Amino acid sequence: MSLPTEPRFAHSYDPDTRAYMGKVRLQPSPDGAWNLPDFTVDVAPRQPAGEYQALRLADDGSRWETVADFRNCMLWDTRTATAVPNRLALGQPLPKDVTLSEPFKLDGTTAQYNAWNASRLEWALLPDYSARPLWNKRDASFATPVPRGVALPATVTDLAPPGDRSYPVTFDEASTAWVMVAAPEPEVPTLPQP
Repeated sequence: MSLPTEPRFAHSYDPDTRAYMGKVRLQPSPDGAWNLPDFTVDVAPRQPAGEYQALRLADDGSRWETVADFRNCMLWDTRTATAVPNRLALGQPLPKDVTLSEPFKLDGTTAQYNAWNASRLEWALLPDYSARPLWNKRDASFATPVPRGVALPATVTDLAPPGDRSYPVTFDEASTAWVMVAAPEPEVPTLPQP
């Protein structure tokens, strides 16, 4: 009796998740039978899984189904722009308020924060002067705090005035710096003419 020479394959799956693991080349037994190893089936997937998807063996073992697969992905909280632990199992969708999109990297020197734009499904940088001291450009007095997400008013700056304020200062837009205000000349009383 001659053994078959054409290659035959089975398709393996993870015994815990039933996730598709790949093709396995079969070897015929001495009597010419093609026995399936444990955790394999002879049903081939009809198409490959897409991005963030995996193939999972159906409960009855008769077909492969395409399911969500976000395991081993970095997840970000859309409310806080911080990383969240990924404990998703095969087939679980992304939770509400979680994205795969990484927020912008901020170094703390710019007055911005990451805000999730739910309609465009992307991060946007918005102004954040809420934790910064602000000064009125007119006279270097402290300005009213600006809420997060609100742009800095044109009359206010976060650039600190000089520490020595024994003279009046104002903010010069052209040089984007504080400049000394010239003190007015004292008035000299005029004497009546004889």
